[in-house]
Amino acid sequence: MSDIFDFFRQNEQKLHEKPPEQVWQKLEQKLDRNPRRKPRRGIRFLQLWVVALILLILILASVAVWHYTQVKK
Repeated sequence: MSDIFDFFRQNEQKLHEKPPEQVWQKLEQKLDRNPRRKPRRGIRFLQLWVVALILLILILASVAVWHYTQVKK
């Protein structure tokens, strides 16, 4: 484990390095050109259907159990 700590101690100065201004300008240009993508609605839609399907299965199972217990009496 001390090897990891030694590695970080020896390379601590690299954590404080600042990139040149040109790097920041290029990054800002790329961010301006590529607007954030809209989140996909397909996953939410799929999750809604999964929840609805589970509820339907639970309702059908409970009705089947209730019906089976009523027939036996």
